[in-house]
Amino acid sequence: MSGQSVDSLFIDGKISVITFSTHDATFAIPLEQVRYIEKDVERNIKVDESSQFNHEVITFQNKAIPLYDFCALTGSTSSLTNGKKLVDIFNDREQDHVDWMKALEESIKKGVPFSKTVEPDKCAFGLWYNKFKTDDEDLAELMSKFDEPHRKIHGLAKTLLDLAETNKEQALTLYKREYSNTFAQLRRLFENARERVLTSIRPIIVFVEQNKGKTTALRLDNIKDIQSYSVQDFSRDESTEGILKRKTEDFRIEGYLRNGDKAPFILVNCQPAVSS
Repeated sequence: MSGQSVDSLFIDGKISVITFSTHDATFAIPLEQVRYIEKDVERNIKVDESSQFNHEVITFQNKAIPLYDFCALTGSTSSLTNGKKLVDIFNDREQDHVDWMKALEESIKKGVPFSKTVEPDKCAFGLWYNKFKTDDEDLAELMSKFDEPHRKIHGLAKTLLDLAETNKEQALTLYKREYSNTFAQLRRLFENARERVLTSIRPIIVFVEQNKGKTTALRLDNIKDIQSYSVQDFSRDESTEGILKRKTEDFRIEGYLRNGDKAPFILVNCQPAVSS
């Protein structure tokens, strides 16, 4: 046998761990298995996804070592992936309204039918916006500011098209004013939302020591804390299926750490005991 059994992780009945979370669960890695922690500055080499590798490569002490995305290992979606998807939504929904305003101007100028959605709750953004929820308090506050200018923009359609039937020049003057004010405000909100999402993503690279002196890097969405537990706080995982079960020689779910009424952490052993 080589590696560390779960019992050997507890020294004098105690274990210190770093804790972190994915979208789906909270985890802990023994502090004694952590060699170094740094921010993800994207200095890693991205291996072609079509190759046999399922990881990237990063340098550590002048050596190339594998870098695994922990969320990918556990079948979860990373905050980086979620953030990029959210930014894409903001980009698409902003462009929708750029097109919407152009179509309105065209209808006012040329009298062509206006075919865009006039109800704010029925456009693609409105349908998405009314269901959107986030745990990010700053983003939630920012998103609450969208409602007023978004509704005002949609309300322009009937007002300006009705006015254009009797006074096209006045309708265009009001259009230009609202384009420079209300619509500009809406676009600033989209820009601020994108910025908030991107600045809130702070991946961390944790270098861990594995069996036979091997060093591996893990990309984590975050690091929550450093905590200590006693052996009495630990419950073994006896399951044969689930996350990381296919990588038992690299990482192993040993069980759960829980103190009082707090949510449990899944203990990941980076040096699992294996048969020689």
